[in-house]
Amino acid sequence: MTYYTEKGAPIFNTARQKAFTSLDKTLSQLYGNTEITEMSFRDVWLSNMEKEGDIIPDGWYCPPPRGTAVLGNERVKFDSLRNDYNWSGETRIDWKGVLYAYASPVDLTDGRIGDISVTLYFGEDQKVVDHIRNCFEATVEVFERLGEASCAGDVFWISQEIFRNHQLKSLVISRTDDMPINLGHTFPALSVLPKEKVLSEQERMEISTSRKFLNGSADWNFEDGLQFTVEPQLVSMVDESLPKITQHYLVKAAENDFIVCNDIDSLLKKYGSI
Repeated sequence: MTYYTEKGAPIFNTARQKAFTSLDKTLSQLYGNTEITEMSFRDVWLSNMEKEGDIIPDGWYCPPPRGTAVLGNERVKFDSLRNDYNWSGETRIDWKGVLYAYASPVDLTDGRIGDISVTLYFGEDQKVVDHIRNCFEATVEVFERLGEASCAGDVFWISQEIFRNHQLKSLVISRTDDMPINLGHTFPALSVLPKEKVLSEQERMEISTSRKFLNGSADWNFEDGLQFTVEPQLVSMVDESLPKITQHYLVKAAENDFIVCNDIDSLLKKYGSI
């Protein structure tokens, strides 16, 4: 297994790279500004993303508005971002609390999605830091055991075993998935390249319905070049006061190996979570 690092490794999804670069830039610009709200953070992030070029920042996963969500503190325990009470609002960012950021851009040059999400913690409560590290370590264990799987469903069940061992459970819910929970999904591309910088409803629907989910009944295989997500939304089984931690990784199957895009790890390190 090969991990993507921010230096020297192959980049296999340019929309994802631009989403990450613009998020890192936005955090550097806004960190500590007590006037910043969820919505204003979202809008600055999307503006920075657009400056990256050849990308549709207002993403395919809509609602939430603009295909993006930024939520703080207790709001990171959202059920589905489709619900309007989980959309970015006028709540100010707590720079000693928890922040969740999600975007779903599309690459203009190849029509492929570039989703990203991460939960960051800026405070000093060791209990929260330990929880995030536990979630991180559990997810890394999933990557380390990818080679044991003969199909996507195997990965799902391996992850469930690992999460239980870490006293965690994952709550990923997708409305277009027939199963109650999943670990992620494939990363499709549009059949026809988009001509506008705003996706049509038909284009959004094509992306949504063409995903294959990584759930308990999934029997699809990891053919070379396939991109898929590992994006658990993890909560503690022993302490309900701890935040839900969502970390969104992108994986590519390649020649009997897996390349993991762990770009978000640099943000977790930068802000002291791992």
